[in-house]
Amino acid sequence: MATKETKSGAATILAIAYAIVATVLVTMLANGSLTGFFSALSLRGGYNEIYTFITIAFLGTLASAIAKENQGTFMAVGTVFGFISLTLGQDMLIRYLTLGAVLFGIGMYGMVVSRNAVRVLMSIELMLNAVNINLVAFARFVDPIHVRGQIFAIFILTVAAAEAAVGLAIVLAIYRNTATVDMERFNLLKW
Repeated sequence: MATKETKSGAATILAIAYAIVATVLVTMLANGSLTGFFSALSLRGGYNEIYTFITIAFLGTLASAIAKENQGTFMAVGTVFGFISLTLGQDMLIRYLTLGAVLFGIGMYGMVVSRNAVRVLMSIELMLNAVNINLVAFARFVDPIHVRGQIFAIFILTVAAAEAAVGLAIVLAIYRNTATVDMERFNLLKW
């Protein structure tokens, strides 16, 4: 029977191998050598970055299923290299919007998966910051004369600060009564 250290070591080696494969895929994408590979698979041309992102995501899912632990490592590596492959050779606006989408996706994942109330609040803040990145990017690159996007971002920051203060106050009050921040154990509002 394998020990916990052996399983953790194997998961680390698998994560390193996955990072190397993702690096090679992004490098091949930058060199243009994946074009022939994707056209040999009868995939439509011009979408090589998206095909590379899907390949990295598939390999990360496969590696995390094999490892069955440290899945956050595979998600982090896949997110970083997916972001690089999607934004390689794109305009700055596309890079900012992709970053905003990745941050929003991470926040959504954290909000849906986590049962800790503080983590859920942090995930909501991450999602709001992703929206801020999109607003400022559109304001900068689409309409650089006006500052409408920056003004909306300041409003969102204000609302996010108020949400964090009220949310943390509610979590603290519930923690004082129940001694837990596990959201599945909150049943104060049930009839």
